[in-house]
Amino acid sequence: MRKHVFALIFFFCFSATSVTIDELSLEQKVGQLFIFGFSGTKVSKKMKAHFQQLQPGSVIVFGRNVKTLAQVADLNSEMQKLSSHYSKLPLFIAIDQEGGSVSRIKTSPSLPSAYTIGNTNDPALSFQAGKVTGQILRVLGFNMNLAPVLDVTDSQLQSFISSRSFSESPHKVSSMGLAFAKGLEESQVLPVAKHFPGHGGIALDTHRTTPHRQISYQTLLNTDLIPFSQYASSDVLGGIMVAHISYPLIDASQLPATFSKHLITQVLTNEMKYKGLIMTDDIEMAGAAALPLVEDRAVAALLAGNDLVMLAWSQELQARAVKAVIAAVKSGKIPEERINQSVQKILDFKNAYAPQRQRSLASKEALKDDLKNIQFSNIYSDIVSRFFKTLPGLEKADLLYDSLHVVSPSQNFVDSFRRYIKNQNTSTSEKISSIKKVVSNTLFVVHITSLKQLKTLYTLSSEQKKKTIVISSNSKSNFKDKSAFLDVIEVFSLHPNLGGFTADAINRSAQSISLLDL
Repeated sequence: MRKHVFALIFFFCFSATSVTIDELSLEQKVGQLFIFGFSGTKVSKKMKAHFQQLQPGSVIVFGRNVKTLAQVADLNSEMQKLSSHYSKLPLFIAIDQEGGSVSRIKTSPSLPSAYTIGNTNDPALSFQAGKVTGQILRVLGFNMNLAPVLDVTDSQLQSFISSRSFSESPHKVSSMGLAFAKGLEESQVLPVAKHFPGHGGIALDTHRTTPHRQISYQTLLNTDLIPFSQYASSDVLGGIMVAHISYPLIDASQLPATFSKHLITQVLTNEMKYKGLIMTDDIEMAGAAALPLVEDRAVAALLAGNDLVMLAWSQELQARAVKAVIAAVKSGKIPEERINQSVQKILDFKNAYAPQRQRSLASKEALKDDLKNIQFSNIYSDIVSRFFKTLPGLEKADLLYDSLHVVSPSQNFVDSFRRYIKNQNTSTSEKISSIKKVVSNTLFVVHITSLKQLKTLYTLSSEQKKKTIVISSNSKSNFKDKSAFLDVIEVFSLHPNLGGFTADAINRSAQSISLLDL
């Protein structure tokens, strides 16, 4: 595994951690089993006391913890120092940087959604997206990314997974997701695939409730489990996150997979022979409420076979969960051998991904320079540009257009379109209804970002639709009939130069067939 050293920001010591499991007290071992969320954007006195008392092995950073890149880099460094001081062990510092709507670290351009990446049908490009994403995270002090999403999406279903998935095809999810994971690994960031055994076919959000999916094991094996099976059998050194979803036809207990020994130990560990880290989603979520007490949730999650238990919000609940696990080990409810198995696995993974580190005296300018050296902008732009290789409808059209009318709710789209379009006879508007007022021989370019705009688009006349190129940044495809329009380009993501890509495609098509008065 290649190790990237960003000397301007951090000094990395890649020697294995010197602390062995035999040197850890029971309390320290139990601390390693937890991943905690926290409030604030800097290390507070309250956080220091919390670290001293519970000595967590991992933390997760959310958007609420991020103000600037320099601030979060400093925060991560200070938390590592805190962990080293109290436990002598490095932290796993995790974040959700999937791309699209789930991106805690904001970049320009931003990482496109998994669904956008999936629609390029290019695993090599997915690998590069994972690699540069990992490089950004590593510079900022992260060593774990809760991505890729290996759920198989359903185009007929509106769910909170939506464009977070690479595809409706489990085989495409496998190839694209595995490539993204390998890219993260290449950048020394531990990938965590989610949400085992799969959110496919589920509209309900596990943040709000516990979905019960009526599906047989054989059907699951032939669909949603394909990406996880491929990931489990690969050589990726990573993790898997388990979902708060119940499978009554597979586990009669009807408990969420988080607490299902059958799904985690029997299926994932024994049958799939998975050797990586296994972690829960946040057990404070409503999806885990089948067990009312957080204490019982933590104990049950470990007994089911999880190595890491996440509590993302309340310090009080975090303390209660740790105390409950310690008590369960002392009483024999959780065999200490079971705890030792997970702790040793965690220490082994930390040897690979989370070495001790010391922050240098680098400036904010040095941080900016290091980030500029990462070619993420080129990779992210290449992903989006793949959708604009051709405009077949425009190339086949037999009408002469002498002007353009561009509709978009995004000023970025309009501005970048104007910068690149060769035809200067171009008008713009934010409203689709403006098309109905244009009577000249005009080509319409409509950029939509919502289902409401798509519905308005269908109110146009047949003649207007046939002169309209639609650029959709909607998270999912909701077109009833794409053939009603001249061209439909579904990007499933926003990009600051999306208008420029559109204009360039029109320029190429117009030049080849001389349709526009250029």
